[in-house]
Amino acid sequence: MSDENEHSLNFERELKIESRLRQTPWLIPFVTLMVGGSIAAAMYWLSELFHQGHWWAFIPAGVVMHSFLIATMHDAAHKSITRTKFDRIILNVASGIMLLPMVGELFRKYHLMHHANTNLPVDPLWPPVKRDLYQEKRWFYVLCEGVPLMFTLYLLLKSKSNQKVENAKVKSVPISIVNMVWATLLSVLVVWLVQPSIWFFLGSLFVLNIGTTLRHWCEHLGTAKDRESNTYWFPLGMGIGNHETHHHHAHLSWLTLSIGLMYRKRQTNPLKALLGVMFDKNFGHYRAR
Repeated sequence: MSDENEHSLNFERELKIESRLRQTPWLIPFVTLMVGGSIAAAMYWLSELFHQGHWWAFIPAGVVMHSFLIATMHDAAHKSITRTKFDRIILNVASGIMLLPMVGELFRKYHLMHHANTNLPVDPLWPPVKRDLYQEKRWFYVLCEGVPLMFTLYLLLKSKSNQKVENAKVKSVPISIVNMVWATLLSVLVVWLVQPSIWFFLGSLFVLNIGTTLRHWCEHLGTAKDRESNTYWFPLGMGIGNHETHHHHAHLSWLTLSIGLMYRKRQTNPLKALLGVMFDKNFGHYRAR
């Protein structure tokens, strides 16, 4: 199938995989718990290495943190783990454990808005102010994207389309202050028990931010004229690279997407996306038809 017809891909394979996996109701939640727990343990081990003087440990820590948040927080936002309201708890546990207690609820709100308004002017991941900065001051945009969380916060507060975003299809997606509070208490408990280095945390957050930015460039930027998103390879991507499928069937689990990705043609990768952003004037954000 040609790239021009990529948006009309047959997703039957992934739907069958998900159906078979769901025949054992506990399978996907169990695998997610085991994988998430293993990654959290790896984070603890890397923090201990950092304490012992291995300063480089924050680099793989940021990568595995990114994987953890995809398999847990991202899937929970879509109710793709248990398919119940319990996923909301998983989302806040995941963000709390990673010392990002406020992020879980905010991510859920704006990520669901992104899915409902993909590539439209009201898409919160690519508002007009971000688009204009990318088009007019590309290198400054790249620099801004390197600042963890702050650029995202700036865009949400300053975007001229912010009011329109709030009036978009999913304007009723709620943010629970109660969940933010107990997730914060969970983060405090983790800090008290683990006592991670502030420099380890900040370094990991920096790498996480770079990974998230690169992933977004892989997902929704390119030179194709009629594509909504790309199918791509990403290190420890937990199936998120199966992105065309994800946007058409957001309820599919990371495990299903990971299996399906093995059969998908990859259209890009982090290096290709990075080079496109920095050196190709025609490399831009996809727009809804």
